[in-house]
Amino acid sequence: MPNDRLIRIAGAGPSGLAAAIALARAGRNVEVHEAKRDVGTRFIGDLQIIEGASESEPVPDFLDRLGIERNFYFRAANWATFYDHRNKGRVIRSDKPYGWFIHRGAEEGTLDRGLLAQAQAAGAKVIFNSRLSPDQADIVATGPASPDGLAKEMTWRVGGGEWGVGSGSLNGDAERTSSGSRLPIIEPREGSDPRLPTPDSRESSHTPHPTPHPHELIDVYFNHKLAPGGYSYLFILDGIATFGCAIVADFKRIDSYFDHSLAAAKRLHNLEISDDARTGYSYMNFHLKQQSTSNGSRFVGEAAGFQDYLFGLGIRYALTSGSLAARSILEERDFDELWRHELGAKQETSLVNRFLYESGGNFGLSMFVRQASRAKDFHRYLSGWHRSSWWKKMLSPAVKKFWKHDGRCLHKPGIHWCRSRDTEMKVPPLGPVETP
Repeated sequence: MPNDRLIRIAGAGPSGLAAAIALARAGRNVEVHEAKRDVGTRFIGDLQIIEGASESEPVPDFLDRLGIERNFYFRAANWATFYDHRNKGRVIRSDKPYGWFIHRGAEEGTLDRGLLAQAQAAGAKVIFNSRLSPDQADIVATGPASPDGLAKEMTWRVGGGEWGVGSGSLNGDAERTSSGSRLPIIEPREGSDPRLPTPDSRESSHTPHPTPHPHELIDVYFNHKLAPGGYSYLFILDGIATFGCAIVADFKRIDSYFDHSLAAAKRLHNLEISDDARTGYSYMNFHLKQQSTSNGSRFVGEAAGFQDYLFGLGIRYALTSGSLAARSILEERDFDELWRHELGAKQETSLVNRFLYESGGNFGLSMFVRQASRAKDFHRYLSGWHRSSWWKKMLSPAVKKFWKHDGRCLHKPGIHWCRSRDTEMKVPPLGPVETP
């Protein structure tokens, strides 16, 4: 029998739209209420990654299983250059992509606009400038309520590149979407890539690289002094550049950390930042709980603290939790049982990984960079970090006790564990920025 009950979703981010797509395609009557004027308004067209190492299922297969088409920029990542705090760069390579780059924001070609188009094509009604309270919604996908990590990013165009135009081989030139538009799906390149260092030159010194255009960069800089508890990064792909600094401590000084990290990157590369550069901030929300429901509402994505705490990559968590919320409605299943089975152990492991990442200091990060570059397959190496193990299960209770926050906080819903601000990394002031 048809079920015409209206299902209301608060928030049109990836988790909310993933739920809307699944529900609408199943014939349900769906409304998505978004408080902003458009999707993706807190992003700036920046390059982000859907991580591919926390699960054995490849990202394209994962998206296919959720019924999500690739009507957005989608490019495989199977190489990068990692730098330690001494600016020693080492190239990492993967047989399988360790992630897939996408764009975020309120513009064509982004993940946000792609999911919106799919939800609307499936029959979901998306209402902008409309805010639902949690008790009015079946699914709450309103984003982070309290920041546990903070990133400042800058995005600009380089050269003559436009959206989706690159030198990578295209899978059948393009993939046609349900709306008839065509966007490239850029697969990993076969064989050697003349733009990458050869295996004999995987290590590089602090010697500045040549200007990045027309070459491409996937750089990650690991230095707790310049990005306490986090890292900074420079991606230049297909005519779009994104530089960012992500931290998990001392949020009030994010602008200073960003400026110092950008200056350090400029000392490595001859960067020319165009006048159209845009800057923005994004947040990470992580906490542990046994329930992600409250008064019949299902909390998903960052609203529920579903996030990888190691590197702060949450898109896969968002899409998964949104899909599980839809499944709980369609199959009349307990949402808490579904997400605990699929995400519970991953989050516990993620917490221990975060503890290890910070506890080792810059020496530990140097070891991570060295081991990652020596691994024959970085995807396999990174998968080992995400894998649950007996010793991580034993360490988890100690980390939770040591880092536990006591008292009130903004995380939702219900009883949960979150980290005390007193346990964050402490770093001295950086002083004035040294220009290249």
